[in-house]
Amino acid sequence: MSHVSVCGLTRRFDGNPPTVAVADLDLEIEDGEFLVLLGPSGCGKTTTLRCLAGLESPGAGTIRLGDSVVFDHASKIDLPPNRRFIGMVFQSYALWPHMTVRKNICYPLKARKMKEALASGQVERTAGLVDCQDLLDRYPSQLSGGQQQRVALARGLVAQPDLVLFDEPLSNLDARLRDQVRAELHELHQRKPFTAVFVTHDQSEALALGDRMAIMRSGAIEQLGSPREVFEEPATEYVAAFTGMSNRIVAHFTDGVWKSGTDEVLGAALRPPHAAGDAVVRVRPDDARLATGPDALAPHEAGLPVVVADVEFGGRHLDVTVQTGGGLRLSVRADIRRSDDFLGALGRGDRVVFAFDTEAARYFDASEGSHHVAEPASVGVIA
Repeated sequence: MSHVSVCGLTRRFDGNPPTVAVADLDLEIEDGEFLVLLGPSGCGKTTTLRCLAGLESPGAGTIRLGDSVVFDHASKIDLPPNRRFIGMVFQSYALWPHMTVRKNICYPLKARKMKEALASGQVERTAGLVDCQDLLDRYPSQLSGGQQQRVALARGLVAQPDLVLFDEPLSNLDARLRDQVRAELHELHQRKPFTAVFVTHDQSEALALGDRMAIMRSGAIEQLGSPREVFEEPATEYVAAFTGMSNRIVAHFTDGVWKSGTDEVLGAALRPPHAAGDAVVRVRPDDARLATGPDALAPHEAGLPVVVADVEFGGRHLDVTVQTGGGLRLSVRADIRRSDDFLGALGRGDRVVFAFDTEAARYFDASEGSHHVAEPASVGVIA
């Protein structure tokens, strides 16, 4: 394990127009920390990972792994990947098809001439860590996707590198396997900590795995903190959108009342931290509910009159899409077990009230241009 220090990292790509993939990035990763880089496609997270690996040559900055400088643009130091003591786990597994699992896992030890580790049973011990010790004599074509990913993880860890890099390693797995391997990876890191950088566009992966998570945008870090900090207190509207606050209400204060378009906000007054004026309100679908009418709002709740556009059954919850008179579409995840009886008969065209806790909502100043934030490509509901 090693402390990782990144200072002033910049990577540009020529083109028309030129693209800045990573912009003057500073980052400190503590020894044994699991850091997640989260963001949509094109935000710079994979380019940052490739710079750490030595697969990209930045145009500026420095990278230190422990006491070693592996990249320094000013001093013209740029160690190739094989001279950086790192492990990598790829999205595509990248296993040698003609080699057995044992040979795939031991490849980094042979490449680095680590004879003592080979002789001491390091391959078998690492395979045991990820529960693939019974697969050592099979070939990749004889393994399921989840088994192949465990083998790829063992190969990345076997040499006990200074840093392990994960490039969206779970995205090729189906939903059930993805959750299972994610849980196993988290447990493994808790039992045997290693320094890691994990790239993903999936919020649930970032929240579950990261000691800290960095939300990236346009090659820079928009917010860096623990998953709980980022989830509960998003610093910007972009971060709020990307961590599940998919409901976006633009509200303006006029004539003593809050309105969204032509609809008056019912119930409790909105509580933006800045002076009354325009505000962007972000609300998670599971922090909202449907009420039968204005009289059903709790004292701390605000609401908008809406019409039900769609109802999806989710087992123990309903995913309901509603629409305001001005055409704004909002989402509610309603827990059936705790819901009012009227939700059982809810149907398209019903008139209800979209209700949300004014304290659970997060507010952003529309005048700062946050309303120009593009929605991330895959903003899911985080229950």
